[in-house]
Amino acid sequence: MRELHSRERRFVGEAVHGMIRWRRRLAFVALGVEEAPPLPLYLAWLASEGATLIDAAINEGRLDTRRLRAPDAVIDQIADELSRIGVRHSLPNWLVARLREAYGDETEALCAALNQRAPLVLRANLLKNSRVELLQALTKEKVTAQPLGLGPLAVGLEQHLNAFGLQAFTDGRFEVQDVGSQILAELCAPPPRGVVVDACAGAGGKTLALGALLGNRGRITSLDVHEKRLVELRDRARRAGLTNQRSFVVDEAEPLRELGDLVGAADRVLCDAPCSGSGALRRNPEGRWRLTSDELEALPAKQRGILEAYAPLVRVGGRLIYGTCSILPEENDAVADAFLAAHPGFVEMPLKEILGGVRAAEIGDGTRLRLLPNRHDSDGFFAAVFRRVG
Repeated sequence: MRELHSRERRFVGEAVHGMIRWRRRLAFVALGVEEAPPLPLYLAWLASEGATLIDAAINEGRLDTRRLRAPDAVIDQIADELSRIGVRHSLPNWLVARLREAYGDETEALCAALNQRAPLVLRANLLKNSRVELLQALTKEKVTAQPLGLGPLAVGLEQHLNAFGLQAFTDGRFEVQDVGSQILAELCAPPPRGVVVDACAGAGGKTLALGALLGNRGRITSLDVHEKRLVELRDRARRAGLTNQRSFVVDEAEPLRELGDLVGAADRVLCDAPCSGSGALRRNPEGRWRLTSDELEALPAKQRGILEAYAPLVRVGGRLIYGTCSILPEENDAVADAFLAAHPGFVEMPLKEILGGVRAAEIGDGTRLRLLPNRHDSDGFFAAVFRRVG
């Protein structure tokens, strides 16, 4: 059997993602089942040999071809609003209910955006080139790209391709990074030669962005509880030409145990906290079925704990930045408000004081970052900035 070409591999990958993403809708349209079937049962239905569930539905007279011809008309007949929205956009009812509570009449548009294909976005690496120079390099490789207005370093590709196979990537000219993630790094606004901590660094996308903003001056310390992620970060840093970065694996129970030199010394501490990932469901279609309401209930306490743990690193006058890729208020405003209420030594710093009023209104409410897929064509992101005053 011959190996699939890259275009064929993308087709197969997108088809599989689509089947997982639309699992609930497909099951309802084909079988009349309102709830998403368990994944093994669903995969059996989609299997190329047997198609046992479809065969059974035909034999039992349960497969109505009219449903297949006009699925939206059938879905419109579902009486319960949450189920109707959930089936139409293939999302669990509990998640639809939380979105409905938070976004009201915008819920349908937001749910629809969570099913759209996510754009392929690059961040120009300022350590190697400007955005204009990156666009020129991409043109030489016959890649059609354009600058994106939402991020000053963002470049959107007009076709989906293997960006990691480009010479510009090998040369370290860019990183693949959603524009929302780029904006979160921009919001940190590291001062010249500043001391910056990326407290939940993961594989280092924001570390690399912060290092580029600093121009390899100052010092960036990247922390994570997983060594494997930091190994990937070190490899990416070498390719990007980042030299002012160091990384440490931290103990989740005692994250500051070996960071005594940073206590009260950091100009910026970024806590891009682990979250539900609800703002990035279009990139992670299985996430909607993996996350449960019980798991979501446990996340805010963990997020508050991360802020509590790393706040002591911030010097007086420095800033603590809290961010998530969630669109759920309990992980966002509720956590930020609780931190401020418990820490009178920190005050909120509105976005408009950092980025200016026009830009702050474009990407949020002037005070906090609020990106939504249906409004900004980016992943959903939230951020709040706290300045230490005592």
